[in-house]
Amino acid sequence: MPRFEIHWVLPLDRLRAVLRPEAGTGEEPSADPAREAERLARGLHDARRTSQKRKERISTLQAELDGLRTARAEDRRWLHYLLSDAFERRGPWVTGIEVDGRIYGRTARHKSPRLEEFFRTFPEASGGRILEPGSLEGAMTVELAKRAEAVVGLEGRPRSVERAEFLKGLFGTENATFHVEDLEETRLSDYGEFDAVFCCGVLYHLARPRLFVESMAATSPNLYLDTQYARPEWELTQREGLWGWVRHEDPDNPQSGLSETAFWPTLEELYRLLYESGYGRVETLDFLPDNRHGPRVHVAASRP
Repeated sequence: MPRFEIHWVLPLDRLRAVLRPEAGTGEEPSADPAREAERLARGLHDARRTSQKRKERISTLQAELDGLRTARAEDRRWLHYLLSDAFERRGPWVTGIEVDGRIYGRTARHKSPRLEEFFRTFPEASGGRILEPGSLEGAMTVELAKRAEAVVGLEGRPRSVERAEFLKGLFGTENATFHVEDLEETRLSDYGEFDAVFCCGVLYHLARPRLFVESMAATSPNLYLDTQYARPEWELTQREGLWGWVRHEDPDNPQSGLSETAFWPTLEELYRLLYESGYGRVETLDFLPDNRHGPRVHVAASRP
């Protein structure tokens, strides 16, 4: 069989082009090394310029953020100054109020489990009407109002009610109202019916506890009561058909009652008073016989 031999003679530049990886891909052959180096240098320069602009933009944003933080810190200092002045002008306070992580009024804020205890025992109070006799400066009232439809606070001292109105405005608690009332002279039912009564730290400041408990029973089927009581070994006497201890009050003290004396029934007499006032169920929620201010008890009472 005859053999055919074909001899191609290619120029050197063409041969180099054929042997490069780009050959056959449709791409233009690369420039010479000098031009390639120049192209890479320009790309690097442009990348550095872009990176520098990005850094400048980031730096600008960081400066703006720092400025906002400084302004916010200044606003908080100004707010603290205004609040401190407002609380000081209305002082001295009995309660401590926390605003934005700071305590105003009293130097310490007293934390109590009573609110959770109350709503856990009487779930119908959430979204309902609550009566708070002895609302003092309104600190507990504001907390009650966060979960209730309406709260009525009754307090015997006008200055305390002024502070309560201040807190109401400060926290925007529109569903709370405050009234100056002598609890031993007022018919609680005049304020309507309530889903529950939240009565804390009041009964042991009253001279006639029976009259007051009967008044609470007439306005609501549910009573949360936090009070102190007399020990059987104390010097007891009888008042309103109850055995108890007479304690002298200081009417000038905002945490005291309006009468010169208060009557503390014994624990047994306290429970009898609740049953006789119409409460068919009486439950002890917390028992604090060694409380430093005197033996204390938290009670839930309900009537049909």
